[in-house]
Amino acid sequence: MQYELMVSNPYTYTSDDIFFQVFAERNDLTEAEHKQAREQFFSKGQPCFRASPLTKTYGFGVHSNSEGKVAIYGMETTEYQHFLGDKNTRKIKAMKSSK
Repeated sequence: MQYELMVSNPYTYTSDDIFFQVFAERNDLTEAEHKQAREQFFSKGQPCFRASPLTKTYGFGVHSNSEGKVAIYGMETTEYQHFLGDKNTRKIKAMKSSK
């Protein structure tokens, strides 16, 4: 679900928007329930994209623009390689899976 939202809408949503939208869809929340559910959802810590299977397992890179909106890039893309080589882009590795 995260992948579909990000591929279809690059730089449209923040990471918080993505995580909450997936939560809302999985729990069949109505639009009227979103405001209260979002407050409750973020009242406790939530994982970030560093812990997402998209980055940990599948090797995607998540880029955030100056507005905090995110997009996803496959490691085989020229955009991904550009961000890797750009010294002005801060790089944070995905979390390792514990074994």
